[in-house]
Amino acid sequence: MDVHIIHVDGVSSTQDVAREMTMQELGTVIVADVQESGRGRHGHVWLSPRGGLYASIVLRSDPLLSLRIGVAVARALQHLGIDPRLKWPNDVLVHEKKIAGILIESSGETAIVGIGVNIDRAPLLNSTCVVAETERTITREDLLHAILEEIEIAYEGDLIKAYREFCSTLGRTVRVSLSAEAYVTGIAMEIDREGHLVVDDGNDVHTIVGGDCEHLSARV
Repeated sequence: MDVHIIHVDGVSSTQDVAREMTMQELGTVIVADVQESGRGRHGHVWLSPRGGLYASIVLRSDPLLSLRIGVAVARALQHLGIDPRLKWPNDVLVHEKKIAGILIESSGETAIVGIGVNIDRAPLLNSTCVVAETERTITREDLLHAILEEIEIAYEGDLIKAYREFCSTLGRTVRVSLSAEAYVTGIAMEIDREGHLVVDDGNDVHTIVGGDCEHLSARV
């Protein structure tokens, strides 16, 4: 993948910058030192102090892109000696603490993939960072290039198999919020070939396309 990296200082969000570009060429990467209004999935705020990796990448839309990027980020962190896990669909956790988040906003054949990784500091109590999890040091630029390389690799081989190996959601009791008022609670049984989460609530088996997943128990 040919990439064109654009560095900016402080922005509202790298997603906003990428969206506002006149020409959204595939492989364009926006990297910011700080985000004033970083955001995650389902409207969650992503705190973006100086010292982290905050990037948005213009890629081709893909039904499995959410899982593909999760695997790529997890692999890049694994190479640093970190043991990352994926909470469905693509929150990246270490010891149940969030180290990286992914936001994908698609329009037609193009997707803007936002990636935030805590490198030097953990901005929240339930988060962690690269420095806290490994004795190795890495620059923001080196981590970005490692992730970009892993995105290329993630298009090869059996993606669902690779995703399942990282996924910590399987075997847990979970609550998946489908909307402000609707949710499903049960055992996460499977990730199907379309990347959907299969949950057994004791009465019915639900195939969930998208939602906000919360782990309620340890794996069984």
